[in-house]
Amino acid sequence: MVGKKKKKQKSSRAKQGGITVRQGRAAPHGSLENDLVHVFVDDQNLFWGIINDAQGPNFRVDFGRLLLAAAKGSDGRTRAVGSAYIAGVIPDDDSFWKVAENRGFRVRRGYLGANNRSKQDDAYLITDMTRTLFKESGPSTIVLVAGDADYVPPLKAALEENWRTEVAFIDRGVSVALEACTHEIRTISPLEIEHLIT
Repeated sequence: MVGKKKKKQKSSRAKQGGITVRQGRAAPHGSLENDLVHVFVDDQNLFWGIINDAQGPNFRVDFGRLLLAAAKGSDGRTRAVGSAYIAGVIPDDDSFWKVAENRGFRVRRGYLGANNRSKQDDAYLITDMTRTLFKESGPSTIVLVAGDADYVPPLKAALEENWRTEVAFIDRGVSVALEACTHEIRTISPLEIEHLIT
């Protein structure tokens, strides 16, 4: 029985344009109002996932490259970003700011506490994701860059509003609980989003 389950899971994975994609178990969504994506990044969840994936504590995420990777569809096509929310601190020299400026989308940041450290990231990200469902034109697409089961409630809310939900994360660390409320799970390679010193 266990062998059959593993075999079934492998068959639901597909590689498209260098991106590993697997289907979630969320019920199909209806037609979307637009092709925009609203990207939500839990940078601490991503950072620790990358460190635990043997990249080491000196790994630095380039949020601009991350945003472009998250905005790609499973067909490899880059979709337009309606909004982006980063729960954490984005360095001033990160390519993210140039990408945001060039593409003209809104950026919201998590709460910054003492010493410019981000605090209450999950709560602010969940609040902003829920606000997006009711204030942005939709139904549209939510792309969550996190693997934590804490995000099940806002993803369920998105499904109730007929939005498409996607998770983009590294190869390991995506909670099984997210599969039930996600249409698609895509793998992002750490090398694809690494900050390159120039």
